[in-house]
Amino acid sequence: MPILTIASFKGGPGKTTLCQIIAAQCATDGLSVAVIDADPTKAMSDWHKNTYEGAPFTCIAETSERTIADLALGLDDKSDLVLIDTAGFGNLAGAVAMTVADHILVPLTAGAADLNQAEETIKQAKGLATAARRKIEVRAIMNRLSKTNLTKHAERELREAGIPTLEATISHRTAFGEISYSGEIPSKGSAAAEVTMLINELKTIGWIPRSSAASSHNEVEK
Repeated sequence: MPILTIASFKGGPGKTTLCQIIAAQCATDGLSVAVIDADPTKAMSDWHKNTYEGAPFTCIAETSERTIADLALGLDDKSDLVLIDTAGFGNLAGAVAMTVADHILVPLTAGAADLNQAEETIKQAKGLATAARRKIEVRAIMNRLSKTNLTKHAERELREAGIPTLEATISHRTAFGEISYSGEIPSKGSAAAEVTMLINELKTIGWIPRSSAASSHNEVEK
């Protein structure tokens, strides 16, 4: 089953929010989801433990580069999807999380610094894939968007830089900002439509399963 790492060398582009959205929505859709919180801030695992109120999924805080790969592969054996949330800076744990992944999602906002860091993150991901002699797919996603000329410029820069980017985007909406406090992902309105579009695109490109193989396997064993 897929291992999806969310990575960026820069803090602030919304990695944890994306991880919350993907994990919660996939769990709601009936997938068996496991999350590794490899960020020393433990924002994802603290949210899961203390705030989250949706469909159940597993979340484990682990920042040791010596443990992450084995943990991810072990969870992969019994989950439909493994997500890894990484730190907002380049470290060895993040490199391991990218190397063990099947797919890497790189969020960025419309700022020039985010675009540069996205390019650097993608370059490292490709280098790690080459060193590991395996294919690791990498795509960017525009996050916290506002419909401004700056956003249009960033989208044009992405195309000109040849950075593969999802069609789905996540806007700068109050509903997404409230996830950390409400424990719930948006279930209606424009924000919910964006979540649906993101999950559907990830399913279409094969980054997350369309249905639960883990559940089917468990039923066979019974």
